[in-house]
Amino acid sequence: MLSGIPAGQVHCELAFEFNVLYRYRAPDHFPMERQPRILTIAGSDSSGGAGIEADLKVITAHRCYGMTAITGLTAQNTKGVVDIHPIPAQFLRKTIFTVVEDIGVDVVKMGMLTSSESIDVVVEAVKKYNFKQIVLDPVIISTSGSVLLPPDAISALCNNLIPLATLITPNIPEAQHLLSYYITPDSPPTFIQPPDSITSMVDVVTLAKRLYEFSSTAVLVKGGHLPFAKDGSMARRAKDKAAIMDVLVLPNGTVKIFNSPFIDNNNTHGTGCSLASAIACNLATNPLSVAVFNARNYISGAIAAAYPLGQGSGPINHVHNTYQLPYSKGRFFDYLTTHPRVAKLWDQYVNHDFVKKVANGSIEIERFGWYLRQDYLFLVHFARATSLLAYKSLSLPQISSHADNVSSLLRETGLHVQYCASLGISESDLQSTLEAPATIAYTRYVIDVGMRGDKAALVVALISCMVGYQVAARNREIEEGSVRTEDGNKFWSWVEEYAGEGYEKGVQAQKNGLEDMAMGFSVKQVEELVEIFRAVTEMERDFFTAALEAKVDESEYPKILDR
Repeated sequence: MLSGIPAGQVHCELAFEFNVLYRYRAPDHFPMERQPRILTIAGSDSSGGAGIEADLKVITAHRCYGMTAITGLTAQNTKGVVDIHPIPAQFLRKTIFTVVEDIGVDVVKMGMLTSSESIDVVVEAVKKYNFKQIVLDPVIISTSGSVLLPPDAISALCNNLIPLATLITPNIPEAQHLLSYYITPDSPPTFIQPPDSITSMVDVVTLAKRLYEFSSTAVLVKGGHLPFAKDGSMARRAKDKAAIMDVLVLPNGTVKIFNSPFIDNNNTHGTGCSLASAIACNLATNPLSVAVFNARNYISGAIAAAYPLGQGSGPINHVHNTYQLPYSKGRFFDYLTTHPRVAKLWDQYVNHDFVKKVANGSIEIERFGWYLRQDYLFLVHFARATSLLAYKSLSLPQISSHADNVSSLLRETGLHVQYCASLGISESDLQSTLEAPATIAYTRYVIDVGMRGDKAALVVALISCMVGYQVAARNREIEEGSVRTEDGNKFWSWVEEYAGEGYEKGVQAQKNGLEDMAMGFSVKQVEELVEIFRAVTEMERDFFTAALEAKVDESEYPKILDR
């Protein structure tokens, strides 16, 4: 427990987030045909890090549908705001009314409101359409401390709009400014306390509670500008910054304190806008306290995953949570083969000189014989690994399917034996062959993955071979033209076997099974599977290379050489 808050002073809930970065997932309570509809009424940020532009990114990342009503245009970048061009209130009115009357709204998020006239239009819309859920981010103080709204606009905000909101989300300076207005409404608003008077978490709780009492609206006071030390006191030195704490006062007056680790990252532009938008998205399917908790998790991940842009304070990474699946449904195998760590190896494998020589008939027959012997041994281990897939399956249909695959491999091995016999290599020759280093390395790696990893890991370890042979054979069909047997290429049937429809069925079944699993993978799991696929693809390439480079004893192939 942080020591900054005396026991019993408030009902306090500490929501620690140290272990939730990147685990946030958008709510999926709505089916795809019924996305939550979020209307954002805010200003435009030309740099894309805050305002309407940030809101739409956040809304999309939460799998909601975003609509906009722009209150003002800004000329700004990561270093600051250069100019603001307010949108006329009557045009803003048309924008809101037009969108709502056609599409409808589930939650409204409000940001920068440039004038009292604009606020009056928003209030009219709230009452006319009876908006139920409203998250209001009162943008009235700039980062440099400048007041962005004239006094009459602040009066309209406090008296007319805030009472209609579900939640307001001021930072500490904005909360102080609003409280100043409520206490002395007839005087120009001034800070009740200077911002540097906040020295402990108790001060922030007190500020939030007082603002709640005056506004009669739920309040989330954001503490992002004032990190705390481990003991709950204000961090005075950079090395003491340990936690960011926000205070939520719910509609019934209950106080919840949220705590997350301080992230030493200067790329925080748009944090306030994005937090309010994330709360709005979550509010469509969750109670208020849960919506705030989930939104803060999202923002913590967005700050941690931000990367530098511009010369000032760069934007947060609004789409970090979409990285959980960096591929579309049904495209995981494509993602594997085109991954930067795999793409070159995959090309070297499926377009290997060994395959080209087989397809054009130029491969030395004794080298092809070496390959056939080793491939027979590989098929035996491949069948063992496929049997492991049956063992790792939990349903009878899956077990039966993998058992059928083992039977298919047995038939493939039989065809392999027949093909070898036609080239003068007997089954006893195959069985007495010693495994080459490339064969040992590859087959033992696959078996090891099967023993140590889960079912997905084993499928990925096996599928490079299955699909790669098909791709390699079909590439050669295109290059070499029609059937080559009549032209004297005794190896062409090898190409036909892996390019044919019979082999296609098995390959497609394995790919379909992998794609079905792929939609449930985590980020960490995807990275692990990429590495497994990279390793087996490299070993496939090396297996072909070994066939071209191995020292072949021609005396082992007298029957072949006599043909």
